[in-house]
Amino acid sequence: MTKITLLSASEAAKRLGVHSKTASRLMRLQRMGAVKVANRWVVEEAILEEFAKTYVAREGRPKGWSPKRKAER
Repeated sequence: MTKITLLSASEAAKRLGVHSKTASRLMRLQRMGAVKVANRWVVEEAILEEFAKTYVAREGRPKGWSPKRKAER
């Protein structure tokens, strides 16, 4: 019998090196094979490991960045 390990969004985020909201969004958008159990997103550890091999995180805007501030300069 094979043991299946399920990881929460926050645990998946730590493994991917992203924010927990990013991991939740990836799960909600079905980018990785996650399912919702008792109102929480969970993903199988093996599926997350496969996803992590191809996932490339993008950098967001710097803190304090604003399009208005950029136009004022």
